[in-house]
Amino acid sequence: MKSYPMRIAVVIPCYNVEQHVEVALRSILDQTYPDLDVYAVDDGSTDGTRAKLAELERKYPGTFRWTSGPRRGACAARNEGLARTSGDYVQFLDADDAILTDKLHRQADIARTQGHPDLVVGDFLNVYEDGREEKIVGLGKDPWMALVRTQLGTTSANLFKREALNRVNGWREEQASSQDYELMFRILAAGSEVRWDPHVSSLVLKRMQGSISRTGQRDNWVRYIHLRRAIREHLRSVDPIQFRQEIAATDQFLFMAIRVLAKHDPTAAFMEFRRTMPPGFEPDRTSATTPLYSACFRVVGFRGTEWLSTAFGRFKYRKH
Repeated sequence: MKSYPMRIAVVIPCYNVEQHVEVALRSILDQTYPDLDVYAVDDGSTDGTRAKLAELERKYPGTFRWTSGPRRGACAARNEGLARTSGDYVQFLDADDAILTDKLHRQADIARTQGHPDLVVGDFLNVYEDGREEKIVGLGKDPWMALVRTQLGTTSANLFKREALNRVNGWREEQASSQDYELMFRILAAGSEVRWDPHVSSLVLKRMQGSISRTGQRDNWVRYIHLRRAIREHLRSVDPIQFRQEIAATDQFLFMAIRVLAKHDPTAAFMEFRRTMPPGFEPDRTSATTPLYSACFRVVGFRGTEWLSTAFGRFKYRKH
């Protein structure tokens, strides 16, 4: 019999996912990698999720364990599952996502043959409720740039080494959004090794309702800005010369995030711009930052350019 010396824990946090959790669990039970410790944590669901988990326990006896408790948030549920499982590596699977059947086998092989890294990063598909799919590809070979550009995988696509999670005390339970990237920032800052799995490994359902990424957009962007600013300050403190490209890229991503924040809360955006952007900063020209915007920015600055951009947009709307 073929041996599998490396056990993988699978942690599934569940909140109001009655209609989705069976697909997630089934994607784990269909894995070609056999040595799994599967644990689901119901995080105070108010729909039929607990009844569904009990039904699945009867339907697939002995294949997974689960518990239920009060609502504490996804990160707390993940930490609870982490504490209640065993395994050298951990697969966190949001209960409205699914992983492909060879995901864990392939990533376990990568870990085993490439020095047992702290993080294996996979590609994934965003699947929208209208049927659209969007492939998200990891940047590869440059984890810090990938972190800045949000190309370091996602919760369900990646495989985490338990030692690395313990080293940074797991998930930050008060983190309401950008949870996986905040965790991976601390893992990278601790000097961790990353390997890449250049295959689509998971399907991430983008729900219009009930998803962290779809609620509280203003506060989500504030957290995005604060996290990228912390990343930039860390890179500056380590070696501003070595990481000059990553720091410059972070400045541009911070600026674009501040522009988006301005649509939700202009006052907060202007404060974040003053606090965040370095003296002499100029935005790169992109599809969202036109030559006209750049020219205005050089003359009247961020606040004036955003005001003109908004006023011009309103003028166009009224005219048509």
